[in-house]
Amino acid sequence: MGWKGAVRSLASAARAAERDAQRRHAQALKSQIISNAGAAVDEWERYISELITLHTNLADSIDWKSTATLPSPAHPTRDSAHENKAKADLDNFKPGGLFAKLLGGDAKRKARLQQALMDAPAKDQATFDNAQAKYEVDLRDWEQDTAMARRLLAGDEQAIAEVIREMQTLSKEDLIGSAVQFTIENGTLHAVPSVHSDEIIPDYRRKQLASGKLSESKMPVSQFNELYQDYVASVALKVAGDMFQMLPLDEVYVTCQTSMLNTATGRKAPMAILSVHFVRSTFEKLNLRLIDPSDSMKNFNHKMAFKKTSGFQPIDPLTELPE
Repeated sequence: MGWKGAVRSLASAARAAERDAQRRHAQALKSQIISNAGAAVDEWERYISELITLHTNLADSIDWKSTATLPSPAHPTRDSAHENKAKADLDNFKPGGLFAKLLGGDAKRKARLQQALMDAPAKDQATFDNAQAKYEVDLRDWEQDTAMARRLLAGDEQAIAEVIREMQTLSKEDLIGSAVQFTIENGTLHAVPSVHSDEIIPDYRRKQLASGKLSESKMPVSQFNELYQDYVASVALKVAGDMFQMLPLDEVYVTCQTSMLNTATGRKAPMAILSVHFVRSTFEKLNLRLIDPSDSMKNFNHKMAFKKTSGFQPIDPLTELPE
């Protein structure tokens, strides 16, 4: 084979290698597209699920009845643990023999034990001082906690407000909405979350085709409205559940409101769309992870004007909204 043949052979091999590389690249690209499509579908499904399961993640429970009867922390007593140990070590000291004496080891060991005995009272005092400081903190916390528990159990509205304010400083509304207002009157709590508008619901559906490609399609109006209904109901359950977890209340009113078009003014304004009277005994019987949020409203006295075809309509809440 001449050099021209060799070149042609090399060129042919190069073209074959290039075609093979292109095939591998195309296959890798297809795999990536399929992977991205799957991830996109998973992301969409997770987001939808998160919107309608807010009520499954409640605040930690506080047992105010147990808190009210907690015994006070024990006052610390000063002991001589370090001194007793140092004295015992010195009393049990035994010389190490002739070789240790020649090297001066026994004298050094005994001097260290004697010094430890001299330092021991200060260590015992420091231990007591630390315990005393901790006791004072624990006592102050105990006094505040038991006093708050007794106030709450007595229905003190100011105590309820204090717990709610503390809760609000430690949490963010996020998916629940932009804010939650509270009123307390005659021992009855009314929570008013300003939920997001229906724009929080995606107006499209995602699925992965058999080919692996991502498919997006317009979500049917009925499905869109039902998802928003479940979202609003989930917010109501979440707010009520958190209140039952954190406060010794037997009932709580929750009214969800959102910005809607006021046909009388032609402008958007906050309007109530769901109002529920939650009762603790009934709420605690719910399996929150298995319920359909909007269907669960049937367990409670509630007001809701909803149609699959048009969504929510404004309602008059069960109790007056805070001004």
